[in-house]
Amino acid sequence: MDKQKNRIFRLLPDVIALFVIALLMVVAVLCFDAPKKHYSETVTDLMTRWQADDGTICSLDNLPKGDLVLTRGISDIDVKDQRLCLKSVDTFFTVSADGAVIYTYAPEQPTFLGKSYGMDLHMIPLPQGTKELTLYVRPLFQDTPAALKDAAVEDAGLYMGDMYKKALPDFSVCLIMFMFGLIMLFIGITARNLKSGDNLNFFALGTFAILVGLWSINETYLLQVLTQFPALIKFLNYMCLIFIAYLPVSFTASATNHKNTVLLKILQCLITANFLLTLVLNASGICDIYYLLPLSQAIIVVAVLMTVYLIIRAVRKKSINRQFARTLIFGMGAAVIGVMIDLIRYIENKNGMLGTSAFTRVGVLLFLLVVGIYLIRERNRLTMEHDRAQLMEKMAYTDCLTELKNRIAFSEKENEIRSNAIPAMIVQFDVNMLKKVNDAYGHAAGDRHIIAAAHVLRDSFAQIGTCYRTGGDEFIVVAERGGEAETKLALAEMQKMVDEYNENENPPVRLQIAYGYAPYEPPDALTEAERLADQRMYDCKKKMKAVG
Repeated sequence: MDKQKNRIFRLLPDVIALFVIALLMVVAVLCFDAPKKHYSETVTDLMTRWQADDGTICSLDNLPKGDLVLTRGISDIDVKDQRLCLKSVDTFFTVSADGAVIYTYAPEQPTFLGKSYGMDLHMIPLPQGTKELTLYVRPLFQDTPAALKDAAVEDAGLYMGDMYKKALPDFSVCLIMFMFGLIMLFIGITARNLKSGDNLNFFALGTFAILVGLWSINETYLLQVLTQFPALIKFLNYMCLIFIAYLPVSFTASATNHKNTVLLKILQCLITANFLLTLVLNASGICDIYYLLPLSQAIIVVAVLMTVYLIIRAVRKKSINRQFARTLIFGMGAAVIGVMIDLIRYIENKNGMLGTSAFTRVGVLLFLLVVGIYLIRERNRLTMEHDRAQLMEKMAYTDCLTELKNRIAFSEKENEIRSNAIPAMIVQFDVNMLKKVNDAYGHAAGDRHIIAAAHVLRDSFAQIGTCYRTGGDEFIVVAERGGEAETKLALAEMQKMVDEYNENENPPVRLQIAYGYAPYEPPDALTEAERLADQRMYDCKKKMKAVG
């Protein structure tokens, strides 16, 4: 099983290479212009030249706070087969064409999701010959202005294609994070077989990458379009933000050999309190989840400070590999700078899409890449050390001639049986006339004789126990999975295999194996059972010699 897992792990570079090639193909398809289609490709931007009730001209990019009525003439635009396409963020609105309402967006959603629906995409059919559009706009939260983005009269398919082409860099980063997270989870599973692998919490790093990827993909509108349930995507986005803070601290604590630090317990309490408070206040309508976002942001800042503290303390106490410490400092520094820049941008411009995460994505991606490359190299080193240790253990406990377990392995088995009071049948064996084979036909023939006997014993007793070579021509089977009846059946199978070997191979001296067995029942002495089995084996040997 270990070898299979290691082989699978070594295939990861090939899997990653295929993933990168597939990603590049997607980039090529989306970035290069396709052959011209037969529909109109006219695009008219509608972000500017809107007139408010007071006569002022304004842009949708910079709307004042409060409810608004905006009007814009479009008599110069051919709206045939075109749609009014735009994005909205926590804004209710109604669209009228020449005074007739053609679209209203004020979704009702479950109470536990809160008032905010997050971000949504709209493609509104326009009546042919429309001369004037009117927008009745109401922001969900009166302390922030309404947010309508990328408004245009355009073919719906072209609009979505252009939108996803622009979002391709963000989507690619999210996909890389998600792939990286799966790789770290896989390493975490296989690292359980490596003693040194227990020091690193690969699961925390992998989960962190996946959550950041899911949180970041919100801005691509992919999940909103696929699910047609933007409020749920927004709610899950907030939940990701609540739990993200714990994971990098957990990973850093394991990497710096401080798994039991009290900082993790403090952070667990803060995150649990934030989660419960958010659910209760949001579901009861006392305080919307939108206003509780600063709590999660504050906890993220606390988590960043904890992470920095753990790294500094580990460096001072020299409880971390210096190369790994430099890797963590560089990666964490990039992530922290990205998070801080985006927090500042969010505070300064709250009508953004839940706060842009562009710098956070880049910073976290750098962190994941530098740490991930180090960890994969470390995992390869641990794998080689593990394989080397297994090989050394096999050499120490395996008889090189017969490939059965040797006397050292049998001694450990004796200790295990005594310590755990395991009942077993002890079966002693001795190969007859081995000296005659060695003297008359050489030691090579004697080795073949021993190997044949070993294979017979191994195969005939495989279902009930393990065979050990304890001397030149001496073997012992410890049968833990059978009593006297099963032992007799195995001995009969042994004799049948011996006869077949003698008939088929026609050795110069026929193979004969003497045997004797005795049960071991705790708390009796194991040595007494071995002595009795040995005595019975010699009695069997004498009888065999007597009959020639």
